[in-house]
Amino acid sequence: METLRFLVEAALVSGPAVWMTVAVADNWRHPKLNEDAVAVVVRFDLMQEQYPDEFRMVSHRQITSPARIRLLFRAMRLAETLSALGLMISAVLLVLAAAGVVSGNVATGTAVLNATFFSMIWAGFVIGGNYFAYWYCHQWAQSNHFMLMYWGFFVLITLLV
Repeated sequence: METLRFLVEAALVSGPAVWMTVAVADNWRHPKLNEDAVAVVVRFDLMQEQYPDEFRMVSHRQITSPARIRLLFRAMRLAETLSALGLMISAVLLVLAAAGVVSGNVATGTAVLNATFFSMIWAGFVIGGNYFAYWYCHQWAQSNHFMLMYWGFFVLITLLV
C-alpha cells in the first residue's frame, strides 16, 4: 500500500509541476506577454480608465517605472521557475520512494515543501493583486490565482494526510 501511496502522490504533484513548467516556459520564451499583463495591473491602466474615482483613491500605489515592472516580472518568473523545478524533482523522488530507492520521508518532505511553495506563489499573487485592486478589472486573474492556490493546497493536504 505504501508503494501505491507514493505513486498517487507522485501523480498529484506532477499535475502542478507540468502546469507550472508549461506556464513558466512561456514566460521565458515570450516574456512580453505576461510582463505587459503585469504592467497593466500595477499601473492600474484599466481601473484608471473604467473607475476613475476609485483609481484616485489608490493611485499612489502605482508602479509606472518600466525597470521596476521588469524587475517585478523577473522575480515572479524566477519564483515560478524554482517552483516548477522543485515540483518536478519532488515527483521523481516520490516515484523513487515507491521503488524503495530513496527514503519516503525525504521524498514526501521535499514534496510538502514544494507544494507549499507553489501555493504561496499564488497566495502572493492574490495578496499582490489585492494591493493593486485587480478585482476591479482583472477578475479572471484573481479567480485563476485562487484556483491555482487551492490546487496547491489540495495536493499539500494529500501529502500531509
